[in-house]
Amino acid sequence: MTSREIQKEPERNKRLDDENVDLKMKQKEYENGVNSYCNHCTELEQQLEEIKSQNQSLKQKNKNLEAEASKYQSALGIATNFDLNVDDQGDSVKLNKDILELHDTLENYVTNLKPKINVNINEAKKLLNKYGCQTNISEEEPNKPLIKAVLQRHVLEEILTQANYFFMNFKYSNKDHHLESEIVDRATYLTGLMEKLYNNRLGNDEITRLIPIRLRQQVYTALGTRGFNDIKKPLNNYSKHNFIDIISKRMNKIMNQFRRIKDNEKRKYVNSLAKDLVRNAVKIFYFRLPIQEPKAEYRWFENDEKVNKSYMKGSWNDDDIKNLVVEVCAFPMICRQHPDGLKVFTPAKVFTRRYKKRNLIGKFTDKIRKKLTPNDNSVLSLQGDYGSNDSDDSGESGQSDDDDSDDSDDSDNSDDSGDSGNSNESN
Repeated sequence: MTSREIQKEPERNKRLDDENVDLKMKQKEYENGVNSYCNHCTELEQQLEEIKSQNQSLKQKNKNLEAEASKYQSALGIATNFDLNVDDQGDSVKLNKDILELHDTLENYVTNLKPKINVNINEAKKLLNKYGCQTNISEEEPNKPLIKAVLQRHVLEEILTQANYFFMNFKYSNKDHHLESEIVDRATYLTGLMEKLYNNRLGNDEITRLIPIRLRQQVYTALGTRGFNDIKKPLNNYSKHNFIDIISKRMNKIMNQFRRIKDNEKRKYVNSLAKDLVRNAVKIFYFRLPIQEPKAEYRWFENDEKVNKSYMKGSWNDDDIKNLVVEVCAFPMICRQHPDGLKVFTPAKVFTRRYKKRNLIGKFTDKIRKKLTPNDNSVLSLQGDYGSNDSDDSGESGQSDDDDSDDSDDSDNSDDSGDSGNSNESN
């Protein structure tokens, strides 16, 4: 090593020392940066854990809220999903099925008026006149399909009128056989109060809005299941419901004024249909229809209304439908209002005729005739008889359990000669 290099050695060492110091400082800064990053990562991990914990807590709260909401839903049910073809297929399809079964029972009860059945043409003429029918009938040309249709209308109207009398007049009776009338009255009153609560008190909850609907549905569902069933008695005994027992027997008497069944076995069978006919008609029209939301309703089409295939069914040629009008509506249309238009459960069953233009005098005469035509089979007679039996608190009708008790004289009057004014047919 030269002397010059020796002289420069301290300077070089100093420079290396300085560089070493710089490197150590940079290393320390780096280590501090790493530590700071690690600390930040630790903080982020802690925050992440806290977020996870909060998320888990929120999930649990959400689960609890869903469970609580489920309880409300279970209690309230789906009160608004009662569309015939969309939301509640089960209830609507069952209602349709029950209505069609009622159709069949009504037809079987009125009968086809042909084999071994005497038809009282004079009484049938009065009934046709009551409904404004323009078709003429006679012994030679009785037009039994028309008589059958008008009898179906008459039977169903009598049952519904008598049911209306029952619900309107016995709601404060407190007698066991008037229980259905009391329930309907109290349910209507309570439903009205709940609607008042929803409309007159501040709030923004769905429960209060749905309670009147669901209350109505639950009450009428129970009535549709057990209403007018036989009445329980002590010691596992039971008795027939007064309303069903009395009205079915009286309906048999009314029908015997229009048609008499000469075959004893068939007469017993037909008369036995009256109880189910009365019970099922009242259940459908007074209990099942209010279950729907909005409430379902029924509509009779009157004489001379134009035929509408969307709302009616019958026997006709589609090419000739524009010339047809209703002669008599045998069974009403069952429908309900809907935002998209009228929703039809079952169309009306109608008997038709060709349209005949009538002058004002003819129409006026028809109206006067209908008002003045005596109705010997008025449901008022049923109401009087029913009221007279209501004094018995036991719930018994006081009448014989034999469904043929009202027809005891039929067989004596059903020989081949028939009664005066009757059209006779036999096998």
